[in-house]
Amino acid sequence: MIRFALALPLVLGLSFCEGDKTPTASDQTSPNGTPYRLIQMPGNEYAAILAAWPNDWVWAEGRNPTASYIGAQLILAGGAQGYLAGEVVERFADMDANGDLPVSADHLYGMLAAKKGDWLEAIAIANAHLTQPSFDPDWFDRIRTGFAQNIAEARSQAMNQGFDALRWAILGDHPLRAMLSLDDADAFASLSLEDLRAWHSATVTAQPEAVVITGDITPEQAGAGLDALLAGLPEGGAQAREVVLDYRPRQILLHLPDVTEAHLTFVALLPATRLGGDMEDLILATALGGAEDSVLFASVRDGLRASYSFNAGLANYTRENRFLVMTGALESAKLADAVDVVRDAYAGFRTAGPAGDINDHIAPLRASFEQTRNYVMNQGRMELETTLDGFATGHSLTMLEMLNSLTMSDLRNRLQGHWPRAQDFVIMAVSPDADALPGACVITRAQDAKDC
Repeated sequence: MIRFALALPLVLGLSFCEGDKTPTASDQTSPNGTPYRLIQMPGNEYAAILAAWPNDWVWAEGRNPTASYIGAQLILAGGAQGYLAGEVVERFADMDANGDLPVSADHLYGMLAAKKGDWLEAIAIANAHLTQPSFDPDWFDRIRTGFAQNIAEARSQAMNQGFDALRWAILGDHPLRAMLSLDDADAFASLSLEDLRAWHSATVTAQPEAVVITGDITPEQAGAGLDALLAGLPEGGAQAREVVLDYRPRQILLHLPDVTEAHLTFVALLPATRLGGDMEDLILATALGGAEDSVLFASVRDGLRASYSFNAGLANYTRENRFLVMTGALESAKLADAVDVVRDAYAGFRTAGPAGDINDHIAPLRASFEQTRNYVMNQGRMELETTLDGFATGHSLTMLEMLNSLTMSDLRNRLQGHWPRAQDFVIMAVSPDADALPGACVITRAQDAKDC
């Protein structure tokens, strides 16, 4: 913390004389015995509590892959004992509070923030919905129908059909793939309230995997709030998660005669964030294909003499299975040339690293980290993710220090030591022309990609 404070501008140093507002982190345990991390943020008028429950119910065979998505929305909107359906949205808006239950392949996240004076009331409302949700049938139908329509619309796009085929190629016929793709339209129709109740009782328990509390509150206040949030929840248990991923380099073409343009995607493995280096990865992905002046944009534009946009980013199927993705739309006639242009551009980038000054690359992240310290939810989410990755308490508070210490040599070392080689990518093309990518495994259905 001392090194970090010394690195701040003098104007912030002067503010310390009027009362140090530097956030601090500590390990705590609630009166009921639940461990959590506390980020105390002096002077902030809000407090937040964030929890992560294992979402492993959906990993088992024979379970409806839509349950966690619909269940999380219905818990919040469908009412609870003492609360009408939809009431919590209005109550939270009146209180200037925020509650959310985002879903990932690994976890159900619970996030709640409110002004300190309303925090315990917001927790009481959240507890009622977590412990005794009404699972209102009308809201269930409304949420299920709306979600299914959104998924159907997204799946009609060539890009998303290509991503579906990629998941078949890499994950195969695994429950995790079904959850991520939601490609079975019957799954929405067959989802029942009994499915949601089974998912809820197995997932929303008194033993979250990690909890972070942020704000200008004491350990006593934080611990009491955590116990109030978890009161009445059942004991939990974990089940085994097993998935074998196939990242063998290969080229696959999904032939869809009716699409109007081709789509091309490259995917290859990256180390999990728990192994470190994710800050460097974010900077590198931005330099590779995150803006109009990025390497991929320039290479595709110049190499193919067209105004295509080609992007690069970081994603994952699970926390342990993280990948680099390069993707974009283009003319089908130039698909084969695009593969060569993108591969060559990436190979050159991996060898030389990003151009320019390190300060130009880190400036956007620096501004983001500086703003994060003003917001209890943002700081809490960052600390929660680092908790799940196994980093030390308060790791999220060291981000600026780590960022400011980065050099161009660090970025090049990360590229050459941990990023995939140009020949390591799974390449997925979607095209109206079955012959657009010579040598590719040609399929007409996404599920056939598992046999390529």
